[in-house]
Amino acid sequence: MLTIVLLLAVTGLAQAQSQLEKDLAELRTWMQQRSAQADNTIAAEWPTVKREFKELSYSLDGNTKKMSEQSRAEYNTYKKRYKEWEQRNEAELVNLDGRELERWERNMTGSTQIAKIKPVHLRDAFVRALDYTRSNRQNWSLRDWEYAEFVVGELNARKAQTLDLLNTGDKIKIAALQVEFTALKRSREVKDSYEQMREERK
Repeated sequence: MLTIVLLLAVTGLAQAQSQLEKDLAELRTWMQQRSAQADNTIAAEWPTVKREFKELSYSLDGNTKKMSEQSRAEYNTYKKRYKEWEQRNEAELVNLDGRELERWERNMTGSTQIAKIKPVHLRDAFVRALDYTRSNRQNWSLRDWEYAEFVVGELNARKAQTLDLLNTGDKIKIAALQVEFTALKRSREVKDSYEQMREERK
């Protein structure tokens, strides 16, 4: 009888550890996807990010003692990374209007489902986004730039997810467009700083 009880206990522990490993694997995949996104994307989606992490970490939080030392260390790393996001985004949450964001996504990429853009079409989406930026940036307000940055952040995340499926030519072209977008945004920031300095001197 004692042998059976011990066997059942060991089996139960093994099953619990197996489920925890599955839960950790799901959290690992989610963290990889979210970490690939730009900070402004995380900020704009913060309520969703917060809810998703809570759901994925619920079972892990209550069973850390049942995890292996390696898995516990990995989970603690994810919690630390999430805490950094939380501290940054709880303080200043960027709120983007859903319908307005869809308009920007459609104008800049031709799609409101950026996370589903096929790798073969990703280069064209980046090209379109930069063409739109070049043509309209002179008239953009800082709020407009927030939407534009969010959309490009979504494209960046999609690139990270499909990187292994992109050919070398597309990787090079997309990288150049990413650099150009950052440069255009920086030039706007420099212009605003210069104009503010002139106003302060008056």
